Amino acid sequence: EELFYVVEGEMRFLVGADWVDAPRGSFLRIPAGTTHDFENRSGGRAGLLNVFIPGGFETLMPRIVASMADHAG
Repeated sequence: EELFYVVEGEMRFLVGADWVDAPRGSFLRIPAGTTHDFENRSGGRAGLLNVFIPGGFETLMPRIVASMADHAG
């Protein structure tokens, strides 16, 4: 599972096949195995708190950051 809390701005989340608008203060729980994504479409600053259950995902972050840097426009 993943938990998201919008701490600043407004985000949009893809949950399954649906996009969900999430302004500051929104809390989302994404069940394990559910296709999901998120983005800031507002053009303003936005921030999230993200929790993974169970933990361990953080060990993948260096590879994810490197991959994103390699594919940055």
